[in-house]
Amino acid sequence: MRRLAVLALVLPALAGAGCGGGKDSSGPLDEGLRYLPADAPFAVSIDTDVDGGQYKAAGTIAGKFPFGRAELRRRLEGLFQRGDVDFEEDVKPLLGNPFVVGAVSARSFSRRGESNDFVGAIKTKDGDKLDELVKKDKADQKGEKNGAKLYEDSGGDSFAVKDDVLIVAGSRRLLEEALDRRDGGDTLDEDRFDAALSRLPKEALVRAYFNVKALVDADRRGRQASRIKWVGALRTLGLTASAADDEISVDFNLKTDADGLSERDLPIATGAQASAVVQRPGELGLGLRDPSHLVDFALDAAGAVEGPSVEVAKRQVEQRLGIDIEDDVSNQLTGDASMTATPSGKLGVRAELKDPAAFKRTLAKIAGALPRLAAGLGAGPVELSKPKRGSGLYALAGPERRRVYFGVLGAVLVISNDPADASRLAREKPKPVEGAKGALVLRADAEKLATAILAQLSSQLGPLGGLGGQLFTGPLGDLTGGVTSSTGGMKGSLRLTFH
Repeated sequence: MRRLAVLALVLPALAGAGCGGGKDSSGPLDEGLRYLPADAPFAVSIDTDVDGGQYKAAGTIAGKFPFGRAELRRRLEGLFQRGDVDFEEDVKPLLGNPFVVGAVSARSFSRRGESNDFVGAIKTKDGDKLDELVKKDKADQKGEKNGAKLYEDSGGDSFAVKDDVLIVAGSRRLLEEALDRRDGGDTLDEDRFDAALSRLPKEALVRAYFNVKALVDADRRGRQASRIKWVGALRTLGLTASAADDEISVDFNLKTDADGLSERDLPIATGAQASAVVQRPGELGLGLRDPSHLVDFALDAAGAVEGPSVEVAKRQVEQRLGIDIEDDVSNQLTGDASMTATPSGKLGVRAELKDPAAFKRTLAKIAGALPRLAAGLGAGPVELSKPKRGSGLYALAGPERRRVYFGVLGAVLVISNDPADASRLAREKPKPVEGAKGALVLRADAEKLATAILAQLSSQLGPLGGLGGQLFTGPLGDLTGGVTSSTGGMKGSLRLTFH
């Protein structure tokens, strides 16, 4: 019977049945949520209306690929062809309402090896059909609990049926606890779930709720990190994954308690203005507006976690090098920064400088101290090569002889693991990303990026690295994203378009 839980979990990924959904009345979602405790660390609501708009859109996208909707549908139905059970006749009539699954304990969820600490429920569309499915599945009844019939299937998995509701869990104990919880008052509910997902798409294949505060508080390292103001202010995360005929999007809303937070306490700068990005075929580009904000946040966060020793170490470094980290480093990085990455592992960063000549002098002081600093941190021996032949680039080689090149070229700071790419980055002009908002922005030509990844893996994938791979990458369009920040939280989206 847990196959029905598997169905709900795999439907969004295998959406070739070709169809979608609207949100039902609050009843079915609320019913599923109330088998979880009020402090549940997460809960996921999965659309099972395979005849609705979301699945139609997902099916349209699937049809752009060579395996198509028919193959996906065949694979999906194959999950349920067991004995006398038939997808169309026995399973599909049950679907339409959200399937809800979540963890019951933040503490156990934060530990490895507790993947079975879950409860799931769906209010089916047809209680009589549900009873018929249980009989066809040849599950054995193992008693009753709070008006629900308890069953065990041939694989030893426990589940329960209460009227037209199917409840599954990771163990018999968790199942019975969920049934007790449903009749009590201290449960997760639709109001709390929807509050975390405010201003996110209502029509989505997947809607997820995370109790971030509970997850942070359940882990020792999380409690230590909560000394950082922004981490301590984290409350909930809402996330959705939705489909349109030519687009898949993931949107999130990370909420914080704004009381006592200032803009300096945030990891990235506030506002909707987007950073420009270096855009190259076959590469992933990231943009960050005002990287000085991130530098200041990192220093403040380290001080909050480690205490006064960070400030003492900072002053010692400043005195030894004859610099002021805030004036000579952080305040220089108030423009845009852009990072590029390739499937082969080539990385590069360029950052605009307020006063390139002054930063060049500062960098000379910092570079000369890096080998000694690395040794003090236990990073092993590193070697520094100073700029020569007019390259303007320092080279830092670690114990494995991997080199990082950095320097001030023109009006920008460049860092790369390839010297030619560092010089190229200095000459390139970052461009705005259409539709992107916020200090953190992402952009890639998904088709060219995927083709480059397949080419990199061609020795393992054979023909997929060539023409075969093109059949799978051809429908891909642009991958774009952006994150906006405020004292009330972060909002962002990631969108993949299709041709």
